[in-house]
Amino acid sequence: MQGLHSATKGEREVIRQLLHSVLVRDMSSFNPERFKEWIKAMDTNFRKVALTLGFRIHDRTVSFTIKQLRGSSGSGGRVIFQFASATRVRFDDGDVTAVAPIIGHG
Repeated sequence: MQGLHSATKGEREVIRQLLHSVLVRDMSSFNPERFKEWIKAMDTNFRKVALTLGFRIHDRTVSFTIKQLRGSSGSGGRVIFQFASATRVRFDDGDVTAVAPIIGHG
């Protein structure tokens, strides 16, 4: 995983926005539909700077993975940052994917 010091200004900004959003938000306030909409909106911002946002819910804790789309040779991109939320959601991974498949999930 590369250090964020080598990420572009745009990449650092969308990562900062995500971190700030997760830190100030109580993840338990989400239901599966709202979470899906929030993730899709965040992933759209990430794709604008050639990044993708993935998530995994395990034991009601959301783990986020940010990958670079540039220069990836079919491997789905290079992971540049990972973190997990401090608060838990009230649903499981399957509840979100049952709503609809999500780009960046995985």
